[in-house]
Parts: sequence; C-alpha cells; structure tokens
Amino acid sequence: MMTADAFLREARGVAAVEFAFIAPIMLLLFVGTIELSAGVSVNRKLSRLSSTVSDLVTQSPTLTTADVTNIMAAASKVMYPYTDEVTIVLTGIGIDNTGTPKVAWSKALNTTPLTVGGTYSNVPAKIKKPNTFLVAAVVKTTYTPSFGWASYSAAEGLSFSRTPIDIDEEIFLRPRIGSQVTVN
Repeated sequence: MMTADAFLREARGVAAVEFAFIAPIMLLLFVGTIELSAGVSVNRKLSRLSSTVSDLVTQSPTLTTADVTNIMAAASKVMYPYTDEVTIVLTGIGIDNTGTPKVAWSKALNTTPLTVGGTYSNVPAKIKKPNTFLVAAVVKTTYTPSFGWASYSAAEGLSFSRTPIDIDEEIFLRPRIGSQVTVN
C-alpha cells in the first residue's frame, strides 16, 4: 500500500495527465490554422480573379458580348479547387464632365448585370476624374469551412458551425488602348 507522502512524490502518469489537458487545445489550434489559411487562400484567389478579368477586358478597345462571356467563364477557373459558386459583374463606367459615373455597359456571370445608364456609386473619389472611362470588376463567392468554426457557450458547450462566409473583391482599371472599352 502506498503512503500519502509516496503518492505525492509519484511522477508516473504526469505526462499523460498533462497531455489530456493540452491535446484538445492543440487540436483546436491545428484545425483553426487549417481553416484560416484556407480562407485566406480563397480571398487571394478571388483578388487574382478580379484582377485577371478586368485586365483582360481593358486590353482591347472593342469586345463582343461573347468575348466578355468567354473571359468571365475562363477566369472563373482561377478559383479551382474551391467549388463554391463565383459571381462576376464586369461594368464599363463612363465618367461625364461633371464627375458622375454612369454605367455604359454591364455583363455578368451567375448574377444580374447592372442597368445601363444607371449611376455607379462605388467609384473611389481619387480615381473619379471627369471625362474618363473605367472598367470595374466585382467578384463574389462564399467560403464554407471544412471543419467549421469553433465556438463555446455555457449553454451549448463547444460547437462547430459550417456557416459560409461571403467574400467579395472590387477593382477598377482604366483602358490600356484608347479612351474607353466598348462591348457590342
């Protein structure tokens, strides 16, 4: 039989007890790191996608609707291997002599294009120069976590949520050739 003093000095099993306390925390940190890095990867791919589509459109002064549709369809493949649906809205914006941005044309993939002639309200003041033209690319997707986001509440305890997160990017570029880009 072990005395109380011998029991207090006993060191066997200490590592197992410490591991039992630390393992769940380490597991949550590991899963959280995977989810965070995957979310950042989706965001970076979406930034690359917005840049790619707007850059391709601004390289030509005249495009057809089929050209723009093909550019959007091909560029959406940038998001591989992520399978959440991507929406793209490409818009030609003419800024009149008063500095008001108006939609000259708009094409979309998996969503509705903007109304031609309507005001485009998101143009930053620093690039809103009178009598110029811009091409705007707005791309959106969702990121659905593989494992889920961990949360803790006293009522429910530890839970994981696979609620998708909306991610969007918007970029403005000026035409490379000529003063505007037209879509026939």
